Amino acid sequence: MYERLDYVSLNPQQRLLFLLETQKKLWRQPKSQDEYYAYLDLLNTQGYYQLLAGNILAAIDSYEAAFVYYKKNKVASYDIVEYTLKPLSNNYTRLGDYERALFLQQKAVNFLIQTKDKPENIAAVYSNMAISYRSMGNFSDAEKSIKAGLALVKPSTQVDIILNNILADIFFDQRAYTKAEKLIETNISKQKNIKSENGYWLMSAYTTAGNIYLALNKAQKADEYFNKALSILNRYDSGSRLREKANILTQLGRIKLLQNHPLVALQFFDKTLATLKIVDKNNSPIISKIYGDNKLVEVFEQMANAYLLLKRPTAAFQHIKLALLSADKIRSEFADDETKERLQADLKVIAERGIDISFNLYQQTRDKSLLIGILDLAEQSKARTLLDQINRNQLLNEANKKDSLFIKKQALERAIVYNEKQALEAKENENAKTIASLKYDLALINKQIKQKYKQFNFDNEVKVPTLLSALPSKRILEYFVGKNAIYLIDIKDRKIDDVIRIENALGIKSAIKTYSDIYFLHGPSAMLNAPKEFFLASNKIYQSVLKGINLTKNEAVIIVPDEVLGYISFDGLITTNHYTPNISTWPFLIKNTAITYAFSLKTLTANKTAVNSKDFAGLFITHQKNNNKPLKAVQDEADGIKKLIRGKFLFNEEVNAKTFIDAFEESRILHIGTHAYLSGNSQEPTLDFGNEKIFLFELAAKKSAPSLVVLSACRTADGLLANGEGIISLSRGFNAIGTPATIAGLWNVNDVAASVITGNFYKHLVAHKSNGEALHLAKLDWLNANQTTDAFYLPYYWDSLIYMGTDQQIDVQPAINWGLWAGIGVGLFFIIVVYFIFRRHSFLSSSSRRWGS
Repeated sequence: MYERLDYVSLNPQQRLLFLLETQKKLWRQPKSQDEYYAYLDLLNTQGYYQLLAGNILAAIDSYEAAFVYYKKNKVASYDIVEYTLKPLSNNYTRLGDYERALFLQQKAVNFLIQTKDKPENIAAVYSNMAISYRSMGNFSDAEKSIKAGLALVKPSTQVDIILNNILADIFFDQRAYTKAEKLIETNISKQKNIKSENGYWLMSAYTTAGNIYLALNKAQKADEYFNKALSILNRYDSGSRLREKANILTQLGRIKLLQNHPLVALQFFDKTLATLKIVDKNNSPIISKIYGDNKLVEVFEQMANAYLLLKRPTAAFQHIKLALLSADKIRSEFADDETKERLQADLKVIAERGIDISFNLYQQTRDKSLLIGILDLAEQSKARTLLDQINRNQLLNEANKKDSLFIKKQALERAIVYNEKQALEAKENENAKTIASLKYDLALINKQIKQKYKQFNFDNEVKVPTLLSALPSKRILEYFVGKNAIYLIDIKDRKIDDVIRIENALGIKSAIKTYSDIYFLHGPSAMLNAPKEFFLASNKIYQSVLKGINLTKNEAVIIVPDEVLGYISFDGLITTNHYTPNISTWPFLIKNTAITYAFSLKTLTANKTAVNSKDFAGLFITHQKNNNKPLKAVQDEADGIKKLIRGKFLFNEEVNAKTFIDAFEESRILHIGTHAYLSGNSQEPTLDFGNEKIFLFELAAKKSAPSLVVLSACRTADGLLANGEGIISLSRGFNAIGTPATIAGLWNVNDVAASVITGNFYKHLVAHKSNGEALHLAKLDWLNANQTTDAFYLPYYWDSLIYMGTDQQIDVQPAINWGLWAGIGVGLFFIIVVYFIFRRHSFLSSSSRRWGS
């Protein structure tokens, strides 16, 4: 192993492939501590050279293998912090997986403190922690990490310079440009006697200075500093540090773009791609060589900008797609859903650029093939993590569950659920370190499963034509809510009919949020006190979000909302601006249109979980905590359903985690009548069963699931909005684990209205209506019924429940009408009695005649 390492060190660029073949050439596995040490050197060196070559994902694989090998073989003498944990955590940070980076960095600090290592080594890890926190936008903890590091080192030393470089970057991100400029200039002046050992840090300082001056619109000075940084790299790191060199070339190209020299800018961008080794002899990108890296994402975006300046929108669109391809490869590297959701927000910004370009081309050419690209980008920036969860659960159910990897995975998932539940219910989060450690181990296991079961397409992506052909025949309106505009994609008969651009996205988003907050989330008082203001506000939202759409009478429509649109129900929108005080006559959209919803088109068609065998299970909490007085509305709801359909009904103490899971795995319809709310700092959707709670993350993969879950609790379709992903709600959680459809509440439901509407919903199910149609008719029943007060026709009372997912017809068994059967029984009894009386009378008459003769 050492002979091969020495040989490769003489020319790492040319001999890297030789080094990567070493494991296959070993004639036996290491056995002694010295051999373990050498094997760790091999793995870490492979990671280091792959990083220098620009292949960050392969570098991560090597460093992860080294960390696992170290833990397994307990090589105590090895400097695991310096050679593995620091570079591995830095690579996680580069790709945006800050949780894993911080876990390793905190582990490194603890290890160095425990072993009484040099203060400057501890300070160096604090600098890495600061980078992770800064990248997350957590500037407070980033500055705390810098201060902790500075307290351990002397001024003007190497680590002090590194820490101040990062502090200048933090000021830059906070847009404190003058402060950042002053600090970076001071830091540059401290760096003397530049050699190959310390040249990297001066290069970093020059790069930071270039970024600062570019933000200050001092292009000439920025250009000067970027060229100084490039000069150091060429002098001391020629042939290596390819990512750093590529970044500087991209920034030099950006300057030329700002100076309106797109052709010169493209020359720099071509050099970036050549440096990262993904172009052919003609400088054209080789698609198969594009990998996940933020540097690639940025350069492709900038190339798109250049082509737009050159009035070549088709080329610009192609480069946006390449940026998304690289971004997607970063995303697919991670198993952690929180990291994926954060990356989705960045991805959505790129997608918006692509949609803008494609829509403008469509306006010019009316080429409908461009609409496919718009829908593809809209789907790419919506509910992707949810789709991953659905696909992952289905694929893992098909795989070999006896594999030790799956056994480890399940054990880790159970441990994470337990600790997260404990953390949510505790005042102080003492479980955070344990959870971080478990999640890190789970990420590695998931990665091994992904590599081992390559026959399963874990990153399943459905092409748009295939997706369209799999959709129901209903009309579909899919939204993309961008920073500058909202796009409305109109799909008819499984074909994209049109795309409408709605301007003033910021104003519309603000209006929707205000509308939702004022009129729905804080009770009905605002609606009751100012019905005319509500009427006009509702109509304004209708005019904004359905602009240019003609809906025919009684048309069935699927709405795919985006961002804040997920907080409102379209049923209660008012279609004209002619106000009347008679609320029962208001022109609500529901009176003309039957609406259901979907998280995305791909999630709508994705769920293929096995159907349960039993028809219905209902779980009802009819008593409040420490109060024996029943919640009448919940009891009425249960009693009303019981009169309509057959099934299993559980109440109060019978409702717990076990009976909930059993019902989930057995029933085709699962009805949950209890309260729900958002728990903890992460606003985790929670079902309250009185003595027990069920959290969203406890709903792990199941082999079977209900076809429909009815959540008549409050705010079960509400949750935290993850930009580029959607609303993280309890309704969504059920969809992730295999339930194709849910009925859930967007705001605190009115108990009486919810009880009546859900009862009517089941009445229509018994009449063989589809789920979506049944809910639609149940709401109309409320509007058409005589209410005790006109106020009850306001949407707050009847419009909270929405149908999300695949519309389907579920045959349910009607309840046995015991009154009818009792009546029939009494009737039969009466007939029998009459019969016997008649027989007896006939017998006596016959006998008397015989005796008389």
